[in-house]
Amino acid sequence: MAVPRGRGQRVAMITRRARPGLTLIELLFVLTVVGVLTGLAAPSLRHGLDRLAVRSARDALAAGVARTRAFAVARGGAVLVVAPSQDAFWIEATSGEPLTARVDLGRQYGVRLVVDGSPAEPLRLHFDGRGIGRLVNRSFHLRRGRAEAGLVLSSQGRPRRW
Repeated sequence: MAVPRGRGQRVAMITRRARPGLTLIELLFVLTVVGVLTGLAAPSLRHGLDRLAVRSARDALAAGVARTRAFAVARGGAVLVVAPSQDAFWIEATSGEPLTARVDLGRQYGVRLVVDGSPAEPLRLHFDGRGIGRLVNRSFHLRRGRAEAGLVLSSQGRPRRW
């Protein structure tokens, strides 16, 4: 648009158009706010992941107990071997032959396995041909960070989660 200037002279007016986008200061402000919010949420997220890991490991151990009972009924007996020092368990026949692969709770879930009243050596829990445990009354604690979950086996071998 031209603006009249004196007699017969016209000067072109320079208009500045707004460009879409962000200024550097606006971008830095947004990144700072996102960084602060992420820093505040990280501990809560980490604790949630720890809780999920210990619950998953507890459920894997409970599934191992159920499989041991099923093997015991099918084969006339089975043994659940729990190695707290290795954070692992596996199932064996009464003859000592391994029936399943070793389940490494420490490697798969990042948890520590603690058995109440048990030394560091592997604990052998025997189940008879009816799937009933013989004096297998134990408490298992699974820990990671501040999170903890547990599994209690009754004297007959029935698991209870907590």
